[in-house]
Order: sequence, then C-alpha cells, then structure tokens
Amino acid sequence: MFAMAQTAVTGRVTDEKGAPVIGATIKVKGKPAGTQTDLTGTFHISLRVGDTVICSSIGFLPKHVGYKTQSDLNIRLAEDNKTLGQVLVVGYKSQAKQEITGSVASIKMDKVTETQAAESFESLLQGRIAGVNIQLNSGEPGASPAIIIRGLAAVSRDDASALSEPLYVVDGVPIISKTSNEFAITSTNVLADLNPSDIENVVVLKDASAAAIYGSRAANGVILITTKKGKIGKPQINFNLRTGVNFVPQLQDVAGGDKERQQVARLYQLYAPYGTFMPAMYTDVTNPFYHNSSDWQGYLYNTSVTQDYNTSIRGAGDFGQYSVSLGYMDYKGILFNTGFKRYSSLASTTFYALNKKLIINNTLAVARTDQSKNPGSLNTNYSALLPLPNNPMVAGSEVYQPGRLNNVNDRMRFSSDATLNLVKNLSFKTSLSLEYLRLMQDSSITSRRTLRSDNKSGVGENRNLLVQNTLTYAPTVGKHRLSLLLGQSAEKLESKITIVNNVSSAQTLSQTVNWPQGNSIGTSNYTANSLLSYFSRFDYSFDEKYLFGASIRTDGSSKFGAANRWGVFPSVSAGWNFNKEKIFENWKWLNSGKIRGSYGLSGTTWNNDYLALGIMSGGSLDRYNSLLQISYGGISGFTPTWYDGFKNDNLTWVKTNMGNVGMDLSMFNNKVEFIFDAYQKVTKGLLLTTALPTTSGYNEVYRNAADVLNRGLEFTLNTNMNLSKNLSWSTGLNFAYNKNRVTSLPDGNADIIKTSTSGQDFGSIVRVGAPLNGFFFYQSEGIYQAESQIPVNPKTGAKLLGLQNKTLQVGDRAFKDQNGDYKIDVSDRVYSGDPNPKWTGGWTNDFNYKGFGLNVVSTFVIGRDIVNSALLDRLKLGKSFAGATSLPNFDNYSIWQKSGDNAKYPTLNPWSGVSQIINYDSSYIEDGSYFKIKSVTLSYNFTKKMMPRLPFDRMRIYCTMDNVVTFQKYSGPDAELVNVDGFDMSGGYPMRRLMLFGVSIGL
Repeated sequence: MFAMAQTAVTGRVTDEKGAPVIGATIKVKGKPAGTQTDLTGTFHISLRVGDTVICSSIGFLPKHVGYKTQSDLNIRLAEDNKTLGQVLVVGYKSQAKQEITGSVASIKMDKVTETQAAESFESLLQGRIAGVNIQLNSGEPGASPAIIIRGLAAVSRDDASALSEPLYVVDGVPIISKTSNEFAITSTNVLADLNPSDIENVVVLKDASAAAIYGSRAANGVILITTKKGKIGKPQINFNLRTGVNFVPQLQDVAGGDKERQQVARLYQLYAPYGTFMPAMYTDVTNPFYHNSSDWQGYLYNTSVTQDYNTSIRGAGDFGQYSVSLGYMDYKGILFNTGFKRYSSLASTTFYALNKKLIINNTLAVARTDQSKNPGSLNTNYSALLPLPNNPMVAGSEVYQPGRLNNVNDRMRFSSDATLNLVKNLSFKTSLSLEYLRLMQDSSITSRRTLRSDNKSGVGENRNLLVQNTLTYAPTVGKHRLSLLLGQSAEKLESKITIVNNVSSAQTLSQTVNWPQGNSIGTSNYTANSLLSYFSRFDYSFDEKYLFGASIRTDGSSKFGAANRWGVFPSVSAGWNFNKEKIFENWKWLNSGKIRGSYGLSGTTWNNDYLALGIMSGGSLDRYNSLLQISYGGISGFTPTWYDGFKNDNLTWVKTNMGNVGMDLSMFNNKVEFIFDAYQKVTKGLLLTTALPTTSGYNEVYRNAADVLNRGLEFTLNTNMNLSKNLSWSTGLNFAYNKNRVTSLPDGNADIIKTSTSGQDFGSIVRVGAPLNGFFFYQSEGIYQAESQIPVNPKTGAKLLGLQNKTLQVGDRAFKDQNGDYKIDVSDRVYSGDPNPKWTGGWTNDFNYKGFGLNVVSTFVIGRDIVNSALLDRLKLGKSFAGATSLPNFDNYSIWQKSGDNAKYPTLNPWSGVSQIINYDSSYIEDGSYFKIKSVTLSYNFTKKMMPRLPFDRMRIYCTMDNVVTFQKYSGPDAELVNVDGFDMSGGYPMRRLMLFGVSIGL
C-alpha cells in the first residue's frame, strides 16, 4: 500500500536551449486529468511510482518519462521538425501557432543562410513570405532593399518605400532602421550590420491584431528577429567559411568607332539645317585613325571576389545559456571603386537565480559596416555608356568622376532584462536597452579641367534609450487558458549630425577637408523625439478549440502638438480550431484546421521630429545646398525654415484600419500545409503638402489629407514528402494579390502631380479611384510617316504644335491631343499605367538524396507597368549626337529613319519639333512582370561516421549560384531593378551574379 501512495512532484520542462516551455501539457498515462507548465516551465503533479508522465507541447515531439522516486522531474523536449517554428514570439510573448489568431508568418533562418548569400537578412526573405514584397532596386553592395507589406500606403514626394517601412524588433527591442536624411544619398543599408548567420528566426506580423500591440509604428507591419542562443549539451562550435566570384553582367550594346561615326554622318545628311557647321566628327568617318571602338563599360566593370567568414560557440546548462559569435564579410563590387565590408560580433547570456524563479538575459552586439563608392557611382553604370567627348575643355566632360566616397556605420546594441516569477502564473519583466549608431561619411572629388575639387566630411550620431516593463498573469483552469499582459514603455531617440564641406581645396590627393578655410562650409543639426506608451493584451482559449484575443495600446509622441499627442490603437481577434470538434474526428488526413478573423487599428508617424511644431534654423545649408545665414545686428539667430518650418498643431497620427480573415490547414501527417488570408487595409490621414502664398514667408504646409485603400489575397502552400527511402522533396509556394487605390484627396479630390521639393516633375499622379503613383504621360499614337498625317487646325490652317510650340515633322512621335486645342502640352498628359504589382510571390524547392542537397529559390512579380527610362535616357542623349555623348546601336532598336519604317521609336533628330525623346512618352511603358531563379545551391552533408579521424561532428560543403536567370518581356536589363514608382534605375547598379563555394563545420 505504501508503494501505491501518491507523491507531490515538482518538475520543469525546457527546450533544447534550456529555455522554459510555457503551457506544456503534463498528463499521467491512463488518466484524463493533467496540468500545464507556468511561465517558468514549472509544473506540480501527484505521482505514484511506476507512473508514466506524458509531456506534450505544440512544436515539440511528445516525451514519455517513467516516474521512480525522484522529487524533481526535469523534462527536455526536442523540436518537431515537421512543425518546426510552431511556437512563435509575437508581441511581447511566446505563443503556440495553433493559438495565434492574427496573420503571422515565420522563417527559420538556418535553412535560408545555408542556401543563399546576401549582405542583409531582408534580401534573404525575398519571395518567402506571402504579402511581403521585397524589391532589390539596386545591386550595389550595401544598398537597402524596399520592403512593402500588404501594399503601398504612402502619398509623398519623398521616398515612398521609406514611409512604408515596417518596424524592426530584435530580441524584443525596436531598433533604428534608417539613416538620417542628411545621409540618405549614401544608400547604405543600416540593417546590413545584422549578420544573417546570427539570426535564429524571423516572424512577420502582417495584420493589425498581431501588430497593434506595437501601436503607432505598426501600420506597415512588424518584423520580429530572434537571435541564436545556446542549447543544453556540450558546447557547439561552428565555422562557416565561404568565398566566391562576382561576374560582370551582360553589357549593353553601344555604337563605337566607325559604326558610331557612320550613324552620325547619316543623321547630319538627313536633318542638319542649311548652313550648320559640320563638326570634325563627320569628317572623321574617312580617317582610319578614328575607326577604333572602345566599349567604356569594360573599363569600369571588374570580376570581383566575395568572402564571408563566421564562427560561434554556444552552450547551455542548469545555470543558463551563453552564445558568442564573430563575423567578417568582404564583398567587392563589380563596378570600379565599390564594395562593402561588415565586421560583426554578438554575445548573449542567460542566468537563472532564486531556484530559477529569476531569469536574467543580457545581449551585446557591436558591428561596423564600411561601404565604398565612387562619388558619381549613383550614375556610374550610366556613365559607362558614354565615351569621352570630342571637346576636352567642356565642363563636366569627364563623365566618370575621379575620387572616393566612403560610408562607415558603427552600431552598438546592449539590452538587459530580468523576469521574476512572483507567484504561480504571475511574473514581472523589466528591460533596459541602449542603442548607439554612428554614421561617418567622407567624400572627395578631385579637381580636373574646369571643375573644382569638392571634399566633404560628415558624422551623424543616433542614441536610443528604451525602458520596458510588463506584468503577465497566465493561469490555466481546467479547459480554460488565460493570459493577461500589462505593459509600459518609455523611449527617447536623439540624432545629431555635423557636416563640413570644402570646395576648391588645396589638397586633392587625400580625402580630407582642409585649406583654404574661406571655402569651407559647416552645418549641423540636432533632433530628438520621445515616445511614452501603455499597453495591454488579453488572450483566452477554451479546450484549445475556441480562441479570443484583444489588445490596446496608447502612445504619446513628442512629434505632435498638445491636442493630438496621444493615439489609441485597439485590436480584437478570434479563432476556431475546428479539427478538434467531434464531427472531424474521422478525418484522419486532417491534422489541424483553424479559421480566424481579426480587426484592428495601428498608426504611423513621420520621420521629421518637428514637422508639426515648426523647424528652426540658425543658418545652414538648405536642401538645395544654398547657404542660409540669419542674423540680427551681426548676431546669428534662429528662425523657422521657409520650406517646412510652418507650425501646424492639427497634424495627427496616420491611422490604418485593417480587417483580416484566414484559414490554416495542416494535412497528411503534417506533410502538407495550406494558409489563406484575405484583408482590407484602409489608411487615413496621409501627409500632403499645400503651397502657401509667398507673403506668408513659407513655401508650404503639411496636413493630413489623403486616404488609401489596399485589398488583397494571400496563399501559401508548404509540402514535405518522402518520394522514396533516400529521396525527399520539400517545397514552399506563396503568392499574393494586392490592389490599392486612392479614396480621398483634398481640395475636392483634385489630382496631384508628384514633384520634388525643387519642383521637378516625377511623371506620377495621385488620383482618386486610381492606384498610387500611376504614370502621368503623353499618350503615344505611333510615328508620323507623312506630312498628311500631322493634324491641321481647320480654323487657323496651322499644324499641330509640339512641345515648346515647335512644328512637328515626319518621323516625330504622334501624341494624342487630348483636349483638341491643336497643341501638345501638359494638359494632354493622361493616366497611363500602374507601377504597383498585382501579384508577387516565390517558390522554394529542396531535394535531398543520401546526403546530397539541391535547393532552388525563385521569385516572381506579375501585373505591373514599368518605364524603360534606361533606354529613354540613352535615346534622349543619342539625339544630341553633336554633343558630348555617344549613340546606341541603331541596329538593335526600332528607330524611325525613313518613310514607311514601322518603327517603335521616333527619329533621333536634334532639330525635331517636340524634342521627341521626352521623359513622359507612353511608348516607353512596358510589362514589368518577371520570373527569376534567384539562387541554386548544390550541397553535401558529411556524417560523423564518414569522418572518424576528424574532430568534426558534422561538415557540409556547398556551391551556390546567385541571380541565375530572369524570364521577362521587358526589353531592359532587369525588370526587378526599378524604384517603387516604377522607373528603371537607368543609372543604377546592375544586379550581381555570384558563384559561391562554402564549407560549414561543427565541433
């Protein structure tokens, strides 16, 4: 009888890293009753000797443990590879995917970094998550990709991709993700200092119910990054070494030497007005000395080398865990004088105290990135198409600018948090994080011919301090599971920038700012903003079938006036795990099935800290690089800036309402997973500018004045199949549909033509009922083949006038006269195309056979229009053949040369009536759809048995080809290399093609 007596046993459930498994179910075999683990993974249960304890938790393999006589029962669970990643960090807590009611996607980064290479983790996510459009609009080392989650929602003359940027949270701490505007031209990606090899997983919160807990910064989605930690067992030492070659891309065809001069001579014969001086270039056709052809692209492009080395040591035990990693990357660009380096380090520790009731985490990350560019490298690729002009004394005749530009970013992140289990199911967590980001820019352009030298040096510092406190109560009563979180956070971000510019420097060989002092201009600025927040989250589940969640957050920001400083952001969601109903018990093929729905409100602020308050200036360089010095009686003073210093206390939060319905299915022993989401996102109060009269002393004022609607569908299909005993195939296919349109504009919904701060026309229009940033072009109707085709005004007998009131000629572009006034001008421009993709997605395939692995990653975009501005610029410059530029090869383009030509492009006639090669010609709008095989990796895994004499536990060798092939209708080099407004980056950096060899070793 004594042997059958029950004993009160305390136990703890942890994962392989030693971290507590919260909410794990503990049952005794053969008995219906059970219990669950608390916030520290601890459980209490009564057992008899010989009982078998069954421990289970979503995302882990179940474990059976026999009870003997021990008073403590510690259980370690292994991850279930079939449901890997099912326990996710979402909004200040961990939650089983089965209980998540919002739209959430996760990626295990180990699988990604094993098969792809990139400077930043964002690039590695491309094509892997439905509804997350990641666009690499430049192949430049260290460039920032554009990330847009569930459609564009920014109406601005500024960088729309920056205003649509999601919030990034690393190990629970929001981080600085953008450089200051003063450094925006560098295009250095601040997030590139996060080493992808240090990341465990990435979770993307896409809908408002998942993201609303982050309040005023969550309208564009939230990306949660969890770094790697140590696992229980012997220390794991890893080395990952890889190196590769970046190949020169396919060069564009140009006309050089005799070919170029023959084309020039022919155009002069056809079009040169009587009495025009015939340049020496025309007579050079008969001189063999000038028949050589130089393709200047070959002088700027180089095959280069990439190196990437990472090492780490991680471990865990009863005391806690530790993890230390180091990384070095050197990516030399394919264009002369370009490249990117990263030095990274990350250390984290976890300590247990007070019988594991107190958990202390510390993380320190230090990294440096170093980006090298040519001062003109924003246009270097384009310059490579332009040979040296025939007049060496013309200012600006050297299209390649000698000199250097160097951008160095240093980032230090430190965070520390402590979680104390106060009583059963009740815990308190406090955290402190410090972030320091220093940006240094040095540029030097040497003097030559008629142009002066120009040296610049700048330093920017960003400091972020964040304090967070949360109280969590998570009891389980029978079939009822509750979780209530209360939280508070306070954050302050300071930015300071100092720039010194020196022109006509006496020293042109070194990258320094020095004499003469009279030619030096210095400027600095300081900005700061604070955010105070209170938030709460409630989650409830009954019998793991019926789910409910709600959250609310209120943010107070210093960016707003007193009347609009606080914003409230609530959300609500519900879910039903219908597979647990008795009616579905006989559906053996269905492992899990969930229907979910959510609705919530989130917000967005703007980058400018004082936009609502009025910006003050004490005399500095304005945005046009003009010196503004304000003084009274010879003493400098501070005054509001004329371009954005107008105070507007009525500016308020940009708010986004989002509704989402979805379904998750897991079938056939978890080998097939299907996820579906449908959403509607309404963004209200987007910022617009309104011109002010000059008598006001200001140029414009900002106001909340535009609304945008995004609707979409998302589909994800994941499979994991064993085709034979030794052959397995897993695939991941996702595709998403999005359609956006403007629903409201100010001033009676009047159209807005997007312009820069200097008034430059962007060629885009914002119109109610139409998608954002549609093309606003002249409608092409072909080419005039004869004089009789040129319209004549019946009242005046005059021909249709082209731009600048010039007379049209045969061979010119025929534009539609929309208003019938027999004159082509801006009033004839019409909505001409949509640069927003209708469908985006990706397809990933993994094959494994007896240690061999083959991975293929593909991405695609369907249903968008783009402007071939690369070709447009070449032809536009080609028409001025008498100047300092070259010609494209006419043989490769459908260019009109004589009557009867069924050509796509007009004559290259510099005396044409409308300067026919113009920026906004609808004939340059093309289909921007593409399917790209992003990477192909072949690998082999060695087991311990294959290496009996080596000290390795595992080893993997692999070869990766990046940017393999692109299938497109687009006539330009790469349909992916366009900006968010849909314009081909004609002077941009081409996409690299990389062949990489690597080895991963584990000890």
